[in-house]
Amino acid sequence: MIASALLVLITLVPSPIEAKLAALEKTNKCEIGAAIVTPTETHFSRKNERFSLQSVMKMVVSMTALHLVERGKWKLDQPFTFRFSDLSISHQPLSDELGNRNSMTVTLDQLIELSTTESCSASVDFMIRKMGGTKVVNEFLKKHDIKGMSVDREERELQTNVVGLTWRPEFVHIDKLEAAKKQISEDEQHNAYRRYQIDPRDTTTPAAMADLLKKLVQGKLLSPEHTAYFMGVMERTQTGPDRLKAGVPDGWILGHKTGTSSRSRGIAWATNDVGYVRNESGEWKIIVALIRNSKQTYEVREATIRQVAEVAFETN
Repeated sequence: MIASALLVLITLVPSPIEAKLAALEKTNKCEIGAAIVTPTETHFSRKNERFSLQSVMKMVVSMTALHLVERGKWKLDQPFTFRFSDLSISHQPLSDELGNRNSMTVTLDQLIELSTTESCSASVDFMIRKMGGTKVVNEFLKKHDIKGMSVDREERELQTNVVGLTWRPEFVHIDKLEAAKKQISEDEQHNAYRRYQIDPRDTTTPAAMADLLKKLVQGKLLSPEHTAYFMGVMERTQTGPDRLKAGVPDGWILGHKTGTSSRSRGIAWATNDVGYVRNESGEWKIIVALIRNSKQTYEVREATIRQVAEVAFETN
């Protein structure tokens, strides 16, 4: 009985690293969902709370696409016809590639690369539709026993919902989307944002994200060939240079994916960066940084993520 009580007490006492993460919350006036995992240690902040994925989901969808390659449904060099009607919203480099054409050919390899390294919304939404919807992504997560994470909407559905709209095909025309936004009052948009804040869809716990990344690094998600391929993709990520990357010391290679929400009345609900670091000695760490409910500037939120990475390399 005494031994059981002591075990519970030890479990509740935060580690020095967890105490530092808690201190970061107070200093930066936000809520931090974090995970720092090595082969021998695990440290969490808000371990089982739900945080909005935002564009981090593009990494998860890309993993699912590779799983479908392994099942024989697709090939990496498989061509798809991408049409103007397939465009999404927000950042989408495929729009620039399409230009004035009505359609073009893209490969799965291109879609994975753009979704992960450049956070292309059109690429990820196209993959979701081609694979049969987000249920396929969640089946992939369930197959690998990832509990506490779900991907439920395409980017264009999520981002229109956040401002109080429902996605319509004509919104591929930016002017029509902007015109529709102007018809929604500021109060209505804020109420939609508040609904987004409590919506369990398209969210993850720090523990679930750490588990997913750990299984990737350990080769438990994909074949050795596709593990190496996708880690290479993640290590080419161009977004978020002032987030995790800024806090990783020399000698370590970072593979990661960022995500960022819009703001409403000064509140930014999601500023994220999740990934792993590895070195030539074969050592690795998983670092998850999910920043929620912050009124700080974009630069301060990015600096908070950088500080999470710095904590990961401090002596426990």
